[in-house]
Amino acid sequence: MSVDLLSSGKRSRLFLIWACLVLFLFSGCAFHYVNQTSLDPGQIKEEKIQRIAVLAFDNPPLNLQAGLHISRLFELYLLRTGLYKLAERGEVESILRERGIMISPAGPMINLQQLGEVLQVDGLILGSVSHYSRRDMAFTARLVSVKSGSVLWSVSETGGNLFLPVSSVAERAVRLAVGDLQARLR
Repeated sequence: MSVDLLSSGKRSRLFLIWACLVLFLFSGCAFHYVNQTSLDPGQIKEEKIQRIAVLAFDNPPLNLQAGLHISRLFELYLLRTGLYKLAERGEVESILRERGIMISPAGPMINLQQLGEVLQVDGLILGSVSHYSRRDMAFTARLVSVKSGSVLWSVSETGGNLFLPVSSVAERAVRLAVGDLQARLR
């Protein structure tokens, strides 16, 4: 009978060690975020962008709401920085709808200067989401001057966390990206 208790105790310890090892391996990969920010300080100073519109980001193929979710988070965190005045999203979408303007390859062509005049903005934030899951979330956003058509800054963020909902992963990725951008622009 004591032999059965010993083998049961060994099994419990082995299971505990195995479970700790699995958690350690997953947590080591799960909390990794990588940010890449590029900007042109001279061009940014020259352009004097004050008012911008954040347009809905492109979606990954399997998640048709990811682009909208990330662009709204990006708008929220960008607004908190005070770097720019933001055009109200509903107003921007209403104007685009009324004029039949779609910001996509399939939509009617409009040049950036005309779009800036219609929306009364100096710049547009455009972006795309390439992955959107807890394990693998990635997006890129860029500020484009409507006057020159130049990309003034670009920020990319990748990351993931197996233990959090995808909305929390997205929120953290956007917060980190906008925080890095703010630090570089000030």
